[in-house]
Amino acid sequence: MPTQLAATAALDPDRPIRRTARLANALLGDDSLQRRTLALLGLAALVTVTVVLLLVYAVSIGVADARQVGGLTGLFFTFIAGFYGLIRSGLNRHFSDPTLSMPQTILGQTLIAAAYALTGPVHGATVIMLALVMVFGMFRLRPTAVRHACMYTVTLMGVVMYACAAKDPLHYPARQEIFNFALTAIVMLAISSLSSRLSTMRTRLKTQKIALEQALAHIKEMAARDELTGLPNRRRMMTLLQEHATRHARGGPRFYVCIIDLDHFKNINDTYGHAAGDAVLRAFAAQAQVVLRTTDMIGRWGGEEFLLLLPESTPGDPTLAVARLRDSLAGMPASQSLPEVRVRFSAGFARHEEGEPIDQAIERADRALYAAKSAGRNRSVVL
Repeated sequence: MPTQLAATAALDPDRPIRRTARLANALLGDDSLQRRTLALLGLAALVTVTVVLLLVYAVSIGVADARQVGGLTGLFFTFIAGFYGLIRSGLNRHFSDPTLSMPQTILGQTLIAAAYALTGPVHGATVIMLALVMVFGMFRLRPTAVRHACMYTVTLMGVVMYACAAKDPLHYPARQEIFNFALTAIVMLAISSLSSRLSTMRTRLKTQKIALEQALAHIKEMAARDELTGLPNRRRMMTLLQEHATRHARGGPRFYVCIIDLDHFKNINDTYGHAAGDAVLRAFAAQAQVVLRTTDMIGRWGGEEFLLLLPESTPGDPTLAVARLRDSLAGMPASQSLPEVRVRFSAGFARHEEGEPIDQAIERADRALYAAKSAGRNRSVVL
């Protein structure tokens, strides 16, 4: 049999991992939030086991009643099992706090206080458990809830310590109980203060995270946009072209690649200055976005060149949109600073073929552009 198990493990080395994953899913579910909630409950269960061991030790040395300890231990595990059932069944989602941190904290402190009253000469060891439960709680509870839980703990322990000192002064000397109460109050006060500081730090970190995300989004936007015209830049257009080529390969529509070059743009720069040239580029980009179809995409390719991605659609010819742009520019000034100048451009079209690399389609569009310029400019050529 061991030989068979070893052979099975050799044939399927991932089987133990899958088995462990199935067991984890069976116990904790596959919801990440519920898993985190159950993980916190697991920490509470660990504290519970520690308290139970302390109670068992108290019974073994004859300072605690076995029946009382047994009853309290039963309550402990009933408490854990009840919360596990609520969380695992998903009923906790109906509460305002799905983690059930506050009731867990209150019940935990109550049971620890009961353990304090039962452990006689070793009762001082349970005080640290009070702090431990509150430390776990403050990572889930709001500062106000932590303060309320701390006040409850201090009040409850004050009552328990007073009752123990009155009933069993031998194991609970009044002076020692005063010391334990003061220690409990100081620790709870410190935890409450730390909770407020932790909440402030969380808020600050959350604000910083949002600011960083916004800055990152802005940087990504800047990296994909041409600073002068606000259009997608060369890198972004290459990405869009590749995405459309992939979509076409999967049965999507064909598309045209068009390269536009503003005619005699160098003369505008030489005659009116580069500021005027920049104004012309911005005006062309703005008008193109008004005239082109909503499915068309235009980006600055470099200098006075622009690249268009024109998806085919029925009915309609994608090249007509460029013709409309040429006509609209003929009737309007190049820019506000150049009312007497009109923008003219040459355009080269290439229809992307199935399986064709994007670079080849761009190269054909570029050849078509030079053909348009060689034929006298202010025209379009399709290759």
